[in-house]
Amino acid sequence: MSLPTIVLVPGAWHSPQHYTPLIDALKAQKYEVVSERLPSVGSSTPLDQSVAKDSAFIKNALLLPVINGGKDVLLLMHSYGGCPGADAAKDLSKAERQAAGKKGGIVGLVFMCAFVASEGASLKSSLPGGVYDPWVIQNNETGQTTVDNPKNVFYNDVSDAQAQWAISLLLPHAEHALSSPSGPPAWPDAVFNGKRAYIQTENDNTIPFVAQDAMVTYSGVQWDITKLQSGHSPFLSHTKKVADFVAEKAKAYAS
Repeated sequence: MSLPTIVLVPGAWHSPQHYTPLIDALKAQKYEVVSERLPSVGSSTPLDQSVAKDSAFIKNALLLPVINGGKDVLLLMHSYGGCPGADAAKDLSKAERQAAGKKGGIVGLVFMCAFVASEGASLKSSLPGGVYDPWVIQNNETGQTTVDNPKNVFYNDVSDAQAQWAISLLLPHAEHALSSPSGPPAWPDAVFNGKRAYIQTENDNTIPFVAQDAMVTYSGVQWDITKLQSGHSPFLSHTKKVADFVAEKAKAYAS
């Protein structure tokens, strides 16, 4: 059995470079990893961005080229990436494609301290009171958002040197992508029963553990859960544990 390709959807303000240690760890376990920066990150047209545009990009640029090549995919989503990622996965499960006589498809979903959004919900609407955290800096003229004190927000348990490297890679994120509604997600679908997982981060200053736990608990579906004593970037602070968990689920969900 060939291993599924891992499609990694980055979080807000982040690019694939941030996940280099995790990508390298997965490649060392013989996995192909595909990832691209989302259109809403570092955009020159931030007012034109949305969850729908990010979702279409994930589907057309990341998922379909692999799936239409007859390959299986494990979809790994971080943070905001859970909103457009789960939307992009709709109707692309391996089970649904097999039923239609097609090869390839998504064998499983892994959320890494990511938003589990329902149709019509946005990242912003998922926050308490529908208000951004104080560390989100909005520029209403440009339509961009940046982050105050990213070391504390994203990298609280990452070494200073690695945190500085990661901070240097951060880019503005289009506000409209954070506040626009998500389309129908794939995660509630029965085809993913026994094939959805969540990596919970217990020391997370971005999406607090209590919020992650509530999203999973009240989702109405079952999850394979692992808990890490980690901040919001376990791909940097707990690289081996994340890589091993993702690899384990990729094999289990593809079998």
